Amino acid sequence: MTPAAAPPLVSIIVLTRNNPRELEHTLTSIRSQQVSATLQVVVVDGSDLPVSPEAVAPFELVRDHLPHGIFPAMNLGLSHSSGQWVQFLNSGDSWLHPHALQQLLDHAQAHCRRTGIYPRVVFGQARICPAPPSPCPAWLVPDPAMGNLRRWLRFYVPNHQSLLVAGDWARQHPFALNSPQSADRSWMAAALADLSQVAYLAAPVVRYNLGGISSELPNWQILRLRLLEPSRSLMAKVAEIVKFLQQPFAPHYPHLMALRSRLIGWVV
Repeated sequence: MTPAAAPPLVSIIVLTRNNPRELEHTLTSIRSQQVSATLQVVVVDGSDLPVSPEAVAPFELVRDHLPHGIFPAMNLGLSHSSGQWVQFLNSGDSWLHPHALQQLLDHAQAHCRRTGIYPRVVFGQARICPAPPSPCPAWLVPDPAMGNLRRWLRFYVPNHQSLLVAGDWARQHPFALNSPQSADRSWMAAALADLSQVAYLAAPVVRYNLGGISSELPNWQILRLRLLEPSRSLMAKVAEIVKFLQQPFAPHYPHLMALRSRLIGWVV
């Protein structure tokens, strides 16, 4: 009799900085997951007033002693991970329902049975939720109308919260620290480069709340940083200039984001 395979280990890396309420929301979401996998949760804390170990128990707490920055913190979390899969959540992010993680793991197994290749990346849709008081309703990324993943990836990368990435690959490819605004985009693009190793689940699995730096229109200082990043292509830099020029329409930016997502979904 062939022994049953051991359940996979999933490393979830949670970043937090001065936001204990959002951290508790994210940890509650992780605790709610009904999953056959073993979870390793690494909380990387860069808060001015450090989080107590009791606040994150029974999960691992790592102090971020590196220079301030999201990508040094993500690399620190990677160095503490040991899972077959790695996922990144920021404080405030959450799984959409208790079976979301299991859905992704099942989809990875189905991809392996169908193709004979275990995927490097498995990901689902993210529900994008504008911050109050925006009247814009939530939308899904990728859009449900999207029919060709290869073409869609020319315009977008998924929300990193919706990805499970093979742990060995992730630990061998740390985030580039010379691109403080876009290292996650180039990291995901590299992970998704070989679509034979990508399993896409057309179902919503995570909730992403708008309001952070990455989802805001760039000011002049942020625009300069993004234009200097070596990881951005010429077209990506042009897109950042277009975003900057939309500053007068900032209150309506979530509507523009939702419209662009829907239009790209229809086109591809």
